[in-house]
Amino acid sequence: MNRRRLYILPTRTGLAFGGLLAIAFIAALNYGSGLAMLLTFWLTGFAIAAMLRTHRMMVNVRLTSLHAQPVFAGQNVPVRVHVDAAVALQDVAAAAKINAANVTLNRDFDPLDIDPPSGDSGAMTLQFPPASRGVWKMPPIKLSTHAPFGLFRTWTWFAPPVETQIYPRPEGGRAMPETPGDTGGLRHDATAAGFDELTSLRPFREGDSPRQVAWKAYARNAPLLVREYRDNVQLAREFNYDALSGSMEQRLSQLCEWVLQAATRGERYRLRLPSVDLDGSGPAHRNACLSALAQYQ
Repeated sequence: MNRRRLYILPTRTGLAFGGLLAIAFIAALNYGSGLAMLLTFWLTGFAIAAMLRTHRMMVNVRLTSLHAQPVFAGQNVPVRVHVDAAVALQDVAAAAKINAANVTLNRDFDPLDIDPPSGDSGAMTLQFPPASRGVWKMPPIKLSTHAPFGLFRTWTWFAPPVETQIYPRPEGGRAMPETPGDTGGLRHDATAAGFDELTSLRPFREGDSPRQVAWKAYARNAPLLVREYRDNVQLAREFNYDALSGSMEQRLSQLCEWVLQAATRGERYRLRLPSVDLDGSGPAHRNACLSALAQYQ
């Protein structure tokens, strides 16, 4: 990802250094001192070299990969950034343009990801301020440095196309709905005894026990199928949006809390929204439910 434009301005130290050069130049003219004039010109050349050196530090900065983790509403949004630059990562400052204001970002460096010989390539985690529920898009970020002499500060802006999801805040005091009666539901305990009747075969889903798989059918080049029996069925809990009261965000927060509880227990559950109906179990089903809650409008 290439930078768009590069900017450079003197720092406070650089402005003070320039003021001293001006005073030294005037004094050298007044007293007609060739040695003072030579020293002034030499320091001016050093300042110009420092400006060029600082500028070159950020010329070849590249962001080679960025990854944003999904979080819950109210939490900071971490974005993993891999930077290739001619300057050590410890000398790079990061900021973001959020709501027309520049916000300084917190950084967490992983020493294992930084190249030990040069320290000019590695990863850092940028912590963005908490965002509301929905799809979060990474704002433009500014990387800057005043290395190596501190007389000038150079920076550039990046606008990476990175986005992630902000899940609802998991909260709510209501108990999870009870498991339905003996009708409905799909999942059963494959280790239990007393299967009465094979009712059907269905496609394999993440979280199913290998003992339920119809291996003989699979050996005959059939898709990976799972046996379902009439007895010993573990029914799915149903988390229904319409069955709850309160504002939309309160309902979604309660559903999010239930989804996390059921996923932690390894239970099967069904999430019913006005436009979404998800049934299943396992990590993939949990992520699909959280994604549906994050994007619900």
